[in-house]
Amino acid sequence: MKIKNLIYKGLAVVAIALTASCSEDYLEKSPEGLISEGTVSGVLEQYPENTMSLLAGVQKALYDGDKFTTQHDEGGIAAMKLVSDLNCEDVAYFYDQHYFCWDYQLDNRLGSYRRAGSMWNQLYNVIQMCNEIIAKLKPAEGEEVSEGFAAAYGEAHGLRAYAYFWLINLWQHPYSVNPEAPGVPIKTEEVYRPERCSVKDVYALILEDIDIAYKCLEGRGYHSGDKVSMSEYAAAAIYANVLMFTGDYENAAKYAELAIAGGSLNSEEEMLSGFNSLDMSEVIWGYNVINETSMFYASQMAHIDAYCIGYAGMGFKKLIASDLLSHIDENDIRRQWFGYNPQYNTVYENSFAVENYYGLTDYIQNKFRDVSTMGKGETFNSAVIYTRIAEMFFVAAEAYYLAGNEAAAKEMLKQIMVSRNPAYTCDLSGEELYNEICIQKRIETWLEGCRYFDAKRRNETMDRNASENHSYTAVVYFNTGEYTGHDYRMIYRIPQKELETNTSIGPEDDNE
Repeated sequence: MKIKNLIYKGLAVVAIALTASCSEDYLEKSPEGLISEGTVSGVLEQYPENTMSLLAGVQKALYDGDKFTTQHDEGGIAAMKLVSDLNCEDVAYFYDQHYFCWDYQLDNRLGSYRRAGSMWNQLYNVIQMCNEIIAKLKPAEGEEVSEGFAAAYGEAHGLRAYAYFWLINLWQHPYSVNPEAPGVPIKTEEVYRPERCSVKDVYALILEDIDIAYKCLEGRGYHSGDKVSMSEYAAAAIYANVLMFTGDYENAAKYAELAIAGGSLNSEEEMLSGFNSLDMSEVIWGYNVINETSMFYASQMAHIDAYCIGYAGMGFKKLIASDLLSHIDENDIRRQWFGYNPQYNTVYENSFAVENYYGLTDYIQNKFRDVSTMGKGETFNSAVIYTRIAEMFFVAAEAYYLAGNEAAAKEMLKQIMVSRNPAYTCDLSGEELYNEICIQKRIETWLEGCRYFDAKRRNETMDRNASENHSYTAVVYFNTGEYTGHDYRMIYRIPQKELETNTSIGPEDDNE
């Protein structure tokens, strides 16, 4: 497998910051201009408070895909989340053309296609960068990580766990299907296994990593003063989602509640704020975008904000499926996330001729709006939100239910739902209660990259025929009317370049 050794993006920041105070001996003078292992170790030992700078490059690589972004539909983790949602039934792409249409058609999974290669490379790039940081900060055998390095060491493990969690679920069916099934290659700071390691082995690494991450970050709150660095709450959220896949529901509920402690439920005003800022009360992890880091037309908002000047504004709108919309109570604040709102269309005055002609205006999304469409004068500088505590309320509710504690499940559900609809009540039990938890989570996390994981984990049947606004081309021509979370099209094939360069994986080892 070609996973190149990468130089820390953050090391340059550290070196520059310390130039004025460090002696000449700490500065590498090599012709290539690279920072040596010894230089890095010396700087970190003398200035442990600067270890968090090492993570800046990894955080940015997760956000924008780094050098493996070649097209406007490959913008890091936000693009992957959009791809995963378009693989399912809750997002209707009626104008089924341009970027992401092949994902919506479940026809972008072959190893010779760009999608498989870009996601594989972007995620392994994050992993390799984490490996190098972990190697630098790892304590000697029998010792504990030093206090000065703990937060960075924990975050590096957490980011690596997150990347592997995406990889194993993009390239194989869930853990519950077959733990021995071939997964993905494993590379850590110490081990390189180029073969398709078993799902069980990959999950063992994920669990070890996220446990280290949480323990190193526990008690530190938002240790960097923002929500870009992984906090104990973000680590707990990842931990909870991983445990849902392994079937450890009691601990999944525990970590979901630990994640919830990192925020408070949104006000009604925040619910309609455009989901473009990490300052939202519910946000516990994401990435702040500024002019220097904006991906412009490759940004998340360019593809989903119906009122912006990006691709969505040009006509390639992502709509809520009509069937899911029908499950939202009229008194629910989330109902206002959908339906054409002329008050939002005042900056660029986009045309909605197609939606008007086909009667689709009720399905236009208002949940995500770029800062520029809100008159703030910044184009595509909206923050990218990775995790909110709202998701964790539903994770906890489902986990409690599956662990046999219906009372706790109902309590978690009611807490989140009353904040969305003050008149909400729930007298359901058994399977009806479980279904209510699942459908309300689908509404709450619409277009946030959760549906794909849940549909796969539960092996749910996705029925696009139940909605009136899915693309005829995708549903009929590509046979995506009804399929399950374990459909062969819900996993990707090994990238062609990987098959050509990795002698431990051959065509016979590929997914069907």
